[in-house]
Amino acid sequence: MENKKKGLAIASLVFGIIGGYYSTVSIVAIICGHIALNRIKKNSGLYSGKRLAISGLVLGYLGLAIALLLGFLRGSIKNKLGI
Repeated sequence: MENKKKGLAIASLVFGIIGGYYSTVSIVAIICGHIALNRIKKNSGLYSGKRLAISGLVLGYLGLAIALLLGFLRGSIKNKLGI
């Protein structure tokens, strides 16, 4: 069994999960996921974890979208209340 590197893919997944609680961490998940997928694509013999990277990307983009939506709603409510 070969020892393939998948640290960035794991980091993307972990940051994607944490990004659900801290929205700015979602950006780190997205960056790590894209870098991991790029490395896997270029050198699949050395890197692995494609499913982990994709999961991290999905969670990262989802967390970012939710953060943007909640920020928009918060601004809209504050604007309507005149705060």
